[in-house]
Amino acid sequence: MDERSRHRQFEAQFHRQLRARAGAVLQRDLPADGFAVVSLPDGIDHVRATLTGLGHYDRKLLDELPGTQAMGYRFRKRVFGPISRVNARLRAQVLAPIEALIEGQTPGPVGREEVLDALARYELLPKRERPTAVAFASATGFTAEAKSLVDAERGPTLILMGGREDGGWDVTMPTRLRSTGWAKLFELETQDERLKRLLYHLDKNASLLDSRGISVPELAAEVGLSEEQTEALVRRACRQDTRLLTVVHEGTLHLSRSPLADEGQTMSLWSRIRKLLGFKPTVAEQVRMLTTQRVQLEQQRKELDERVDALETEEREAVEKGAAASTVVEKKQLAGKLVRTRRQLRRVRAQANVFSQQLDIIGTHIHHMTLAQQGKQVSLPSAEDLTQEAAQAEQIMAELSANADLAAGIEVGAQTPMMDEEEAAILAEFEQAAAKPETTGPEAASPSKAPSEPAASEEPPPPDDKSKARPEMS
Repeated sequence: MDERSRHRQFEAQFHRQLRARAGAVLQRDLPADGFAVVSLPDGIDHVRATLTGLGHYDRKLLDELPGTQAMGYRFRKRVFGPISRVNARLRAQVLAPIEALIEGQTPGPVGREEVLDALARYELLPKRERPTAVAFASATGFTAEAKSLVDAERGPTLILMGGREDGGWDVTMPTRLRSTGWAKLFELETQDERLKRLLYHLDKNASLLDSRGISVPELAAEVGLSEEQTEALVRRACRQDTRLLTVVHEGTLHLSRSPLADEGQTMSLWSRIRKLLGFKPTVAEQVRMLTTQRVQLEQQRKELDERVDALETEEREAVEKGAAASTVVEKKQLAGKLVRTRRQLRRVRAQANVFSQQLDIIGTHIHHMTLAQQGKQVSLPSAEDLTQEAAQAEQIMAELSANADLAAGIEVGAQTPMMDEEEAAILAEFEQAAAKPETTGPEAASPSKAPSEPAASEEPPPPDDKSKARPEMS
């Protein structure tokens, strides 16, 4: 799919999701009782003006470019009985990088000037037709300078919605709008779509998920949501995939994945009873507890690795400064710092080595327990069953082979002696026709001519040696 088609698809998706979202949150979150949607010429006028400024007057090119659609929403609130009034006017449009798409370049995010130019068109409208809010969308997102315009106090309320590579939305809106019900209108993703996007990032970072885990703040930055929304998605993902588990380390929630799935809520009550009675935990419970311990150790080793990196940087800087020092005093000072740094570095490395050995032991134990449990989950036949079935299969194959050979030896044909004689005569006729030389010319066309009569062009046969030729008469 080329860039133009991708941007047109994004434009259709934006308008479709926004209209569906308006109908979904109406009378539930929005302070409105109804709305109407009309198509406006803002988009196609903007694209046409851009093409005119670039010197392009191709009608076909205008149809191929995105950004030609613009929608106007009128939300009405019932005042008394059938009487209602318009309490909000929203205009939605996609801002597309027209020049980059025409030149075949890779489009970048929409900048501040493009947003200001789009807002300037609404100042020329009559006061009753001016929108109270404007939603601009872009498949390539918006720059930081453009996002800063949403906090402007003058003009309509500005909402910028940038498309993400994972299929989500980066919504930038004023702070005053987030606390109102109108903010629900621009949450175009459903909870299922957000969960699907979260699982996509978990699969993308599977190595971290299976080792030290991923913190909720890191996931929030990856998914593009707040930490509260990300934590709710994490809880839902844990209910959907029983291998996922959460670990709290130093007040931060981390998400990790166990090799074995949880046995379910029905077994959790039985597990508590087993624990009260002093029974040993199940293999799945042991693996999950070991996984929790491994995540905590991984987080501690990560902190030590960061300290090691910082101390190694200090060591390199001290060596470089000591080599460049010109006085003995400065070299002695740097030498003292380098001694302290290297002593601390040895201690931190020793601590990190302890964590590494502990993690190796726990990882090996988890690996062995997982293999043993997975081997028990599948009931395999015993050696006696395998031997018995193999003997039966071998006997059946031997009988089948013998019967096939017997059937091939006693097969009776349906050919009669008379049919054999007729076929032999036909084959002899075929051979005679193949051995007869081909003749061409008028001799082949006159069958009445005797084959023994010599042709006119042929030479006469040589005379007999015993007879003498007569002299020719004059």
